Amino acid sequence: MAGALVGLTTAVAHADTITLEEALRRAVERPTVALAAADTEAAQNDANGARLPAYNPELGIAIGPARGGGATLFDFEVSLSQTIERGGKRAARADAADARVRVAAAAHDLETTLARLEAWRAFELALVQRDRVEAAKEAEQAAADVAAATEQTQAAGKGTQLEVNLTTSEVGRSKHDRLDAESAYEAAIAELASAIGAGADERIEPTGDLAAPAELPWNEDDFVALALKNRPELAGTRAEVDVAHAEARAEDAEAAPDLTLGLSYGFSQDPDIDTHAILLSASIALPVRNRNQGRRRAARVRIHRAEIDDAWARAEVEREARLAHQAYSRAREAVAGFDQDVTGQLDENLELARQSFDRGKIDYFAFSQARRDLIAGERDYLDAVEEAVEARYAVLRAAGDDVP
Repeated sequence: MAGALVGLTTAVAHADTITLEEALRRAVERPTVALAAADTEAAQNDANGARLPAYNPELGIAIGPARGGGATLFDFEVSLSQTIERGGKRAARADAADARVRVAAAAHDLETTLARLEAWRAFELALVQRDRVEAAKEAEQAAADVAAATEQTQAAGKGTQLEVNLTTSEVGRSKHDRLDAESAYEAAIAELASAIGAGADERIEPTGDLAAPAELPWNEDDFVALALKNRPELAGTRAEVDVAHAEARAEDAEAAPDLTLGLSYGFSQDPDIDTHAILLSASIALPVRNRNQGRRRAARVRIHRAEIDDAWARAEVEREARLAHQAYSRAREAVAGFDQDVTGQLDENLELARQSFDRGKIDYFAFSQARRDLIAGERDYLDAVEEAVEARYAVLRAAGDDVP
């Protein structure tokens, strides 16, 4: 058995341990959170730009010869113009950009919350898989001890070959279970590494003990109200409605033509007398054909769509919250249904069963059944704990809350 465990022991020796607090701290530094933060910063810069005038002043210069009457003369003109936005375009544009900042901020809040929740979930599930490995090792050691004792008993003429064959088969089955548990543990710590944004060549292992699932501090209705208030997704859908309304106002403003004011100075050379001219100008488009009708109607459709999406998201959040609250209550009850004096002490319980077998208080078949029941009980208990972790994650995810 020692040889079979060399690979795992060597890998663990080079692993770095990590606490839950360290995992949560590293999770908010993972690339997905950084990308969401960059999106928020970009949206804020866009919002700052949206407050600036859309048009810069325009400077024009014209110069050239003028030929006539057999003479070459000279004309010169310089002009300055400014287009002024009308209809509240800049204000509507700024409102839409501010709403997009809120959308990006909600996405960043969601990604930060998810990063911490996913790290917590992966950490707790890795602890469960670690305990599965320990239980599998204890079961394998017990099987090996019984196999050795059975061989000695058979050699002394008291046992049967059938018992020897059965114990040998049990050793093989126990080894298979241990290897499966170790594979599941490797997958669990790989998921933990991904959840905290660890490097591809970094091996980490969780340290600490599994905590009993705590009772929720909210009843179902209060929990639903909390979810509707806290979920970052709902902040995002509400901001999307604001974006749609602001964009509709911007499209309405486009129906008002912009006004261009100008000032120009002209100089014209003449054989008799030079002329100087200062002109004021104003120009405005005549919206007799296009008043932005199509885009204005499309903007109303987008408002309707955003409102549908917001209402649908709220309904889904409420449904998800109720389901998560109920599922966690059942999962917690399932864990509480196991006798804590029996589960979690597999090694001691297996030793008690083996001693009873060695002293002849139970025969091999009774011992084998007891062993199977003890291992199955430990496995079922860890299954219940794993389900409680998943249910707790679903509760926190549904509420948009942070880790416990």
